[in-house]
Amino acid sequence: MLTHRGFSAWIVVDGKPLPEYLIAVDSNKNCVSCWIPSEEGKAGNPIFVFFSETDRRLPTQSFSVYWQDHGGQVDTCSFITLDGLVVPGRFLFGCGTASRQGVRTSLSTERPFVFQKVDQAENISALEGSSKDSGMIILRIKRVARVETHPPNPMLELPSTYVGKRKPGDHCIGFGQEARTNEQYPSTWSVVAYEEKERKNTKPSTYVSFVFRYRSREFLEAQGIITDLESETIYSSTPKQAAGRRVVSLPSTMPFVDLTMPPKKKAKTSMISQLGPGRLAPDTRRTVSLKVNPKRPGEFPGQGLLVPSEIQRESPWGFSKDNGTEAYSS
Repeated sequence: MLTHRGFSAWIVVDGKPLPEYLIAVDSNKNCVSCWIPSEEGKAGNPIFVFFSETDRRLPTQSFSVYWQDHGGQVDTCSFITLDGLVVPGRFLFGCGTASRQGVRTSLSTERPFVFQKVDQAENISALEGSSKDSGMIILRIKRVARVETHPPNPMLELPSTYVGKRKPGDHCIGFGQEARTNEQYPSTWSVVAYEEKERKNTKPSTYVSFVFRYRSREFLEAQGIITDLESETIYSSTPKQAAGRRVVSLPSTMPFVDLTMPPKKKAKTSMISQLGPGRLAPDTRRTVSLKVNPKRPGEFPGQGLLVPSEIQRESPWGFSKDNGTEAYSS
């Protein structure tokens, strides 16, 4: 898992965290980034997404975004960016764990986050203004003070096409078939920045962010990102290159990048410890409300308004201590 400034974040598929490669920490921007392997779906337990007008069923792999507050004792809200599309996260009240596995579509339904492959037969068109975040899952956490309750905002309108520049065969993020989920809360909170000196701004600033760059395992292996060497973590005020190879932000079209071969010394394979036994239960904390213009999915919500939608049981990992609700819009 990625950890910085008292918070951790990870991506879960099939109840297990995905391995992370080439972890880099930018202390100036309070941002941690890494590469993760994405899959379009597994035989035997497929999830399908209806993404085109022709109603083709494309195999996909669902995933969840998890994060933990290690006891900062300050309320936080979060937002998740998927290929440039901003969706609400959840509230945490100074400690505990939260997760998000889909976007709410009604008071009692949601569509899950999924990895999928761009269909060869699809007429490729991209939403404008979001290509810089294509191929990324970004979690932004903000420290806030709750002010008052208000009704939740309208449901987020999901895009009808791929977000960002894409070509057939690329992996991208979509939304699976609508499924039942916990009932949405009837109210949420408006918030201001936790630090008084920041309250003159229109919205709370990001305290820490986590960036997961996803590509197919075959691509990561071809670029030398997945190797037999243990993943290296880079700590610096300005991100530096990992020794012996380049760390590049690859465009979503995934051109081949010539990476220098890594050093030959033997090390352990990068692994992430098992975070907890059993199947993962859906998070039901209150979610953050936001208003996003569907024509500009990369635009971050301006008012910092937060909306409840679900209630969280005790964390499946066994270390959740929070007693709050979620932060998410719709």
